[in-house]
Amino acid sequence: MRYKIRLDTMADINRFVGIATKHSGKISLTDGDNFTVNGKSLLGAMYTFEWDQIFCESDTEIYHLIKDFIVGDSMPIED
Repeated sequence: MRYKIRLDTMADINRFVGIATKHSGKISLTDGDNFTVNGKSLLGAMYTFEWDQIFCESDTEIYHLIKDFIVGDSMPIED
């Protein structure tokens, strides 16, 4: 699943990483073009401050975990 998200503050990043680390599956953050970081990494998530847009990708459905960070339409983005 892939969702467009917002991580605007350090508090957002701390909260997102805290949620992600409790999930057993793979969670990645990507700019949708060239860069991908581990969604469970605090340093990786901090790197997203440099990106124009952020997508959260997961091998399982995690909408219920990240719904507060999702931007716009609540439907997953198809790859």
